[in-house]
Amino acid sequence: MKDLYSSYRSTHVVKPQVVTSAAANGTGTDLLGYAGVLMVAHTGASGALLGGSNLVTIQFLESSNNTVFSAMADTDLIGGNNTQVVDANGEANTTYQRGYIGSARYVTITFTNTGTVSLPVAAAVVKGIPIHAPIA
Repeated sequence: MKDLYSSYRSTHVVKPQVVTSAAANGTGTDLLGYAGVLMVAHTGASGALLGGSNLVTIQFLESSNNTVFSAMADTDLIGGNNTQVVDANGEANTTYQRGYIGSARYVTITFTNTGTVSLPVAAAVVKGIPIHAPIA
């Protein structure tokens, strides 16, 4: 049996909440000391009908200073493009994951609503491949 506890750390960047009329902006996660990262965005079952004008956009962001964040380039992501649009109820209640291979020190995830939505969301960043292991 392999011990993953000593090699990985997860951080909530967006605590569980329902997106209705305001964006859910994540907090930055410092990647210093790690060579790998997995970004995970969770959506729950929608409480409103999602469609072309009622949707939530998930974006994966990076920063060099943990203050100004910008969208990650698609070429820095593994597992899909940066912008993930949830605009159908069948796309909700899903986990969206991206591996990050860029060079920025900080990363986060944001959920932005358009129109009338009621979508439970949460997001986490999992840091792995520590430079110095095991980690406590």
